[in-house]
Amino acid sequence: MFTKINELCSQIESFDLNTTSEKLFIDAMIENYSFQLEKQPYIKYLYDKSNIDINSIKSIDDIFNIPPLFVETMKYHGFCSVKPKDIHMTLKSSGTGGQKTQSFFDKDSTTRLETLSYNTFKKMGYTSSKPVHYFVMAYDIRKASDVGTSWSDNFVMSLAPSKSTHWLIEWDEKKKTYYFDEKKWARKFIELSSDAPVRLLGFPAYMYKLLEEVKKLSTSVSVHEDSFIVAGGGWKNHLGKSMTLNEFSNYIESTIKLPSQNIGDTYGMAEHGVPYCSCPYGHYHIPIYSRLIVRDPLTMKIQPTYKEGLLQLFTPYNTAQPNLSVLSKDVVTIGENCLCGIDGLYIKSISRGGLKKHKGCSIAAQEILNKQKEA
Repeated sequence: MFTKINELCSQIESFDLNTTSEKLFIDAMIENYSFQLEKQPYIKYLYDKSNIDINSIKSIDDIFNIPPLFVETMKYHGFCSVKPKDIHMTLKSSGTGGQKTQSFFDKDSTTRLETLSYNTFKKMGYTSSKPVHYFVMAYDIRKASDVGTSWSDNFVMSLAPSKSTHWLIEWDEKKKTYYFDEKKWARKFIELSSDAPVRLLGFPAYMYKLLEEVKKLSTSVSVHEDSFIVAGGGWKNHLGKSMTLNEFSNYIESTIKLPSQNIGDTYGMAEHGVPYCSCPYGHYHIPIYSRLIVRDPLTMKIQPTYKEGLLQLFTPYNTAQPNLSVLSKDVVTIGENCLCGIDGLYIKSISRGGLKKHKGCSIAAQEILNKQKEA
């Protein structure tokens, strides 16, 4: 079952876009869509109201006609397509208010996600064979095992062997809240940075705050040349002010002597799952396991490259939930043929949508810093 989906997600060459990989993607999408039409009445309703005929899907353009689930709909409805006993993993978006998306995965879908993610990270140069000290700027996985960002960061630790692991957003059992002790972790960072390469994962605002404290304690910290940053959640300093990737890279290099080519960023969402990794030019490249388009928010027409609109995402890997076509609130532009040498399309710019009403992981994490600043 799901032979085409399994074959697509096991492809090692994550960015080898050709007629063969494109045909495989189309077949995998049809395979998943056929299954979801049987399992999900709402998906069947959207299908019946559309002009699409699953038997006539032959091209990528045809795939783009698959009616999407809107991310807000997924916050209120689970849309689980497997039996409860077959759910291997449930992840949720984090936040301090509003509804939370629940993402369901059976065992095979979990394996597919892990496989395609590892292959994508590896091809983008994010892996290493040298043991590292991990400093994870995310909710402690021991308390937040079902939070999407914590699971993602935990997975990213498979990209290099761990010499030690430290989750920096800790849980206070007495106060029933998360907190961040920058002084404690700055001392630990200085101690371990001279021992082996370090890897900083997670929210950039916490990285900024940590290194600001490191700079106060020592002006001569220089990390190992194989150190690396895998960020996610938007480029902001600890005050919540937006920074460009270039500004963030300059700050990191001036503080701990880590060159910009060792700083990677990731974009993703709980409702979709596929990771998009940045290249040295700050562009988020689209692997063969997914496709992205941009729609005009008023007409819903597909926008050409370099024109801004709402992001729609396609991927067939998860059969436990009908998120093979998802319309997000994020406003993006898509570019083509990056100077880094990776062919095809990439996400050029991203603006997160719906920030005031629906608080995502990075915004909720930022509020912890804000409360500590006010205390």
